[in-house]
Amino acid sequence: MSDSDESKGLLSQALAQESVVSQPMMMDEQMQVKMQRQAEKEAVKLPFALRHLHFSSKARLVFYDQLSTLVSSDVPLIDALSLIQAQERNKTIKKLYAQMIHDVNAGLSLAEAMERFPHVFPPMQSALVEAAEASGNLRDVLTDLVKEMEDSQEFYRKITGAMVYPLILVFLSVFLVTGMMIFVIPKIAEMYDQANVDLPALTQVVINISDFVVTQWPILLISIVGGLAMLYLFFSRVTMGRWVGESILNVIPMAGRIAKEKHLMMMASNMAMLLKSGVLITEAFEITKKTIDNLHYQKAIESLREGVVMGQEVSQLMGLEDLKAQKFKEHPLFPLQVAQLIHIGERTGNIGLMFAKIKANYHKSISYSLKNISTLIEPVMIFVVAALVGSILMAVMLPFFYIGSTVG
Repeated sequence: MSDSDESKGLLSQALAQESVVSQPMMMDEQMQVKMQRQAEKEAVKLPFALRHLHFSSKARLVFYDQLSTLVSSDVPLIDALSLIQAQERNKTIKKLYAQMIHDVNAGLSLAEAMERFPHVFPPMQSALVEAAEASGNLRDVLTDLVKEMEDSQEFYRKITGAMVYPLILVFLSVFLVTGMMIFVIPKIAEMYDQANVDLPALTQVVINISDFVVTQWPILLISIVGGLAMLYLFFSRVTMGRWVGESILNVIPMAGRIAKEKHLMMMASNMAMLLKSGVLITEAFEITKKTIDNLHYQKAIESLREGVVMGQEVSQLMGLEDLKAQKFKEHPLFPLQVAQLIHIGERTGNIGLMFAKIKANYHKSISYSLKNISTLIEPVMIFVVAALVGSILMAVMLPFFYIGSTVG
């Protein structure tokens, strides 16, 4: 072997060793950069106003709508954020956009800049943006996100609209009955005392209630307000209370069904968007679990995620063992039709499309139920108010018949 061949061999061997050594070094450098970015995000403390910023769902929709329009027009991300900041009038929100622009200029992605404000941008939205940036599909994802938020706000407007009329009737009946107990019944009771007549049991009960309301109103007011506050905190803040409240709601015929369909619709909507954006199904379940405020469904979704990790099918975890053999055990939280659609999605390889179909089905079902409730609840509430006021009037008028019979 000549000296030139030997030198070439040594040179190629050295280059090979260098490439082998450089690969882990590059991986270490990438890991170090990632850790450095994370440390920088944690090290920079946000101002008090940004840490406690209240960002309404309407303001969030406006932000995504503007960003989607600008990105779809091929405006660079930094310029798009700057334009949105210039149009904002709220000083605190302008500081939020300024901080996001600073973070993106510093090398963070839009999703990483959003993750610094979890109280402003929910985890699901940050995950969608992260997947969109990774796949280069930010334009379409933002468009879908805006449409989904608009549908969600329209859905909650329907729920609010269906509850407005019953709540107005309830408050009017409470004010009416309270006014009669405080101002009307005491004068009638004084008149009956002067007449010295025996009062019917119903009249005496109404007068006793009126006396208690007039003389003990501070205790009564404190008891009602305190009791309602304690019940609210118990059923909304305490884990056991939330679990009990959800269990009670599930057994109420109409309300339980609508609540169940609402949670299924939200879960399917989030899963459809995440899977469409390229998020892994296990991560999609993990993110969706955080967006559902029902403890029963949080536990069920976590079970689905763990089962998928172990290699099981989602439809099987929902109770569908074998569709052809009609072997199934219906899940208490996932109806059989949901499991069947998921099974079809698993067989066709398009489970995200099936989640979208489930969302559309339950959206129609809830809208139809709300219309029926609005139609049925109005006469029921009118009957209840009429029966309550009529009972008080009957209690007031009964002694007149007694007086008339005595005089006769």
